[in-house]
Amino acid sequence: MIKKQVEHEGFIASICGNTLTVRIEAPSACGGCAAHGYCMPFANKDRDIRVEAFSGDFVSGERVKVVMLQSSGMWALCMGYVIPFVVVLATLVVVYHISGSELVSGLTSLLVLIPYYLILKMFNPKISKSFGFTVKKI
Repeated sequence: MIKKQVEHEGFIASICGNTLTVRIEAPSACGGCAAHGYCMPFANKDRDIRVEAFSGDFVSGERVKVVMLQSSGMWALCMGYVIPFVVVLATLVVVYHISGSELVSGLTSLLVLIPYYLILKMFNPKISKSFGFTVKKI
């Protein structure tokens, strides 16, 4: 079975020890639209990706491809959006069932995101190691 990969072109912004920082431009699908600045003002922001434990000789400014397994991207999507959505929805239903108050259930369901994202931030070094980025010369 062939594993699908996601590739983005970018350039090496910096090299620090055994870590590369690759800057990729995230192009918007609606970049040609006259109103794209109003709909998605952050869509065309550059993104920095850290690649640790790389192999090969690279120099700052060199054009490269950053490669990641598609399954890793789906897992990141789940951790960042799907799981929090399910947690908020479940909290909303449970707290509303217990309290009967829409205000209390709404605030509680939003406040439950704070510990969720703090836990993600706390485990960020461990989580980031599971998302293996590789760099290829163009």
